[in-house]
Amino acid sequence: SESNGSSSASFRWCDGVLLKAIKQGHWVLLDELNLASQSVLEGLNSCLDHRASVYIPELGQTFACPPSFRVFAAQNPLAQGGGRKG
Repeated sequence: SESNGSSSASFRWCDGVLLKAIKQGHWVLLDELNLASQSVLEGLNSCLDHRASVYIPELGQTFACPPSFRVFAAQNPLAQGGGRKG
């Protein structure tokens, strides 16, 4: 511990599964997508529509989805697992 009480801790960005798949042109499976929040679903729109890109505000960058990038989505029936909570 430092005597003046300051800390040298910092945050570092790490790409998640979706952004890694976009950058590498891989396929991604989004399981139980029906349980995702509205904000997550809205964020996916730009990947799936004519824009074929995603903007990451934390990085201030837009990443284009290459032609080989694919999204597969799955969900459980409503009777299994309940519904969206948020």
